[in-house]
Amino acid sequence: MELTGEEKNVLSAISFNSEGILNGDLEDGDKAMLTELRAVGDYLKDKYPGHRFEITGCEPKEGTARAYNEWYYRAEGITRDAAFIARAEEKDGKPEIKDDFYGEIIREEAAEEVKRLINGCGYKVALVSIDFCEYLGKEFAGKIGALKVLKGEIPAGNDIKIFVDGSGIDESAYDKTISEIEKSLKKAGVKGEIYVVLLKSADGDVIRDRLYSDSFALE
Repeated sequence: MELTGEEKNVLSAISFNSEGILNGDLEDGDKAMLTELRAVGDYLKDKYPGHRFEITGCEPKEGTARAYNEWYYRAEGITRDAAFIARAEEKDGKPEIKDDFYGEIIREEAAEEVKRLINGCGYKVALVSIDFCEYLGKEFAGKIGALKVLKGEIPAGNDIKIFVDGSGIDESAYDKTISEIEKSLKKAGVKGEIYVVLLKSADGDVIRDRLYSDSFALE
C-alpha cells in the first residue's frame, strides 16, 4: 500500500507493526487507523481551506477511558508550544471528527472585543487571554465568529482571563471594580468562566505583580 512519509511516521509510532508499515505492508488495525488519519486530514482541509495542515501524531483510545482517538497536528505558519488536536470518534461506522483550531482563528478578535468592553468601563486592560475548552465539528464550518462564540451562540467553553491595570484603583474599591467588570460583560451578553486580575501596573508581570483577583461565571 502506498503511504506518504507523514503517514508512515504517524502510524509506525502507534503500531507494533512498524517495520511492515514502513514497507507499506499494513495489518487490519493499521489500515483502520490510516483511514481515520486520512479522514482527519480531509476534514481539516475542507473546514479550513485557507490553511495547510500536517498531522504529526496520534494518541489512540485503546487503554484509556476515552471513546475517541486524539490526532495531533500543526498548521503551516503558526508556531506554538502545544500541538493542535482533532478528536475522532466512531459513529455509525464512520469517524465523527471535532477540532480545536477554530480558537486560533477567533482568539485575537475575541480578546479585542473583551478589551473594548472593559476599557469602556474606564479601566485600562493590560492583557486578555482566552481559551476555548470545547472541540467543534464540521457543522460549524464557516459559521464560527468571535462574537457568536463570546455570546455563547456557539458552545465553545469560553475561559477568559482579564488582566487590568490596578495602579489607580484604591484597595477598598477592588471588589467594586470586579463587580463593574462583571456587569459590563453580562450586559454585552458575554458567556463563560471569567477570571479577573488587578496588576500593580499596565506592564506588570501577570504572576508576580498581582494585587487582587476574583472569578465568576456568566451563563
